[in-house]
Amino acid sequence: MEQDVLAKHFQAMGSRIKFRALKPRRASSGGGLTSFAIDIGNDTRGEYFDIALDQGAPGFHVLQALPKERHLLLHATDGQRFLCGHDERHWFVAPIAKAVSTVRAAKQSLLPPAVWEQVKHLPPGEVDTRRNAIFRRQGEWFFVPTSRKFRRPVIHKNEPLQRTARSKPHICEELIREGGTLVYIVRGQQYSEKEYKQRKSRDPKFDRQGYRTMVSNPDVYVRGYVRHPDHATITLNGWHRVFINAELTTSSMSFLD
Repeated sequence: MEQDVLAKHFQAMGSRIKFRALKPRRASSGGGLTSFAIDIGNDTRGEYFDIALDQGAPGFHVLQALPKERHLLLHATDGQRFLCGHDERHWFVAPIAKAVSTVRAAKQSLLPPAVWEQVKHLPPGEVDTRRNAIFRRQGEWFFVPTSRKFRRPVIHKNEPLQRTARSKPHICEELIREGGTLVYIVRGQQYSEKEYKQRKSRDPKFDRQGYRTMVSNPDVYVRGYVRHPDHATITLNGWHRVFINAELTTSSMSFLD
């Protein structure tokens, strides 16, 4: 019965939902085991919300549904919350860190703290948009204009922005990077320099398929086009500071550049 009720909420906003058994069980960020997983699947009919459940999975109910806006806030009885909705071209699911009860509050909780401080006095309808007086947004990335002057910066061309090593990159026409931490990417897994050297010393062949280096959590500024296959290309006139949304992730809010 619970699954039927959930299916009606998802159908009302124009999407589908499928339930299946969770096998094998997935490791959580804390190293334990999780009893469910929510993701976006794809079949011959297009995208759908895929919920995989173990026997010990919590129950689910919808805290708020806004069918016309194609968003709903899903609550698990273990306390976790997920914003499910549609952004530009695709459906998405975003874990929410705060104990919110409305779609609007969930969206606002995803704003990077530095961005929220600048937009919290705007009308709520403007905060929810992909473009307002404060920022431009493309997916999980926020671009805020800056008047900062750079002295002899190293400008990288066609540089990627990624939340994790496995996510699709957003390609920036011009990018300046400051600070951050060097990381090694081996078979899609991220390692700090120390971790990489330790693994390499124990197993000289563990990176035999190759590796690449990236920078975790730098200060980033971009201008020009920003491209991504799931979003419309945006063009930024002048330098913009880059921020990532506050989605709850296993990477503790780090991002790669």
